[in-house]
Amino acid sequence: MKILLLSSMVLVLASCANHPGECALGTPRADCLPGTNGYIERQRRIHVATEERTSKESADDQMCRSYGAVPGSDAYVNCRAQLEK
Repeated sequence: MKILLLSSMVLVLASCANHPGECALGTPRADCLPGTNGYIERQRRIHVATEERTSKESADDQMCRSYGAVPGSDAYVNCRAQLEK
């Protein structure tokens, strides 16, 4: 019984850890500490996703402007809404 209790406690404590092994190997996790490979990989992925979103928004803006829609107008808002679908 003591072994079962001790094993349970070890598992509970291990689940509270910040996954140092995975973070050191480069697995991107939200709880990786700065300076670990996992933290660096997570930051890289966030940066790439932000750039992709910004690039898409810029392309959508250019497309709607090419139709003659002025930012802030109903036509522009409708154009951007259609592109989101």
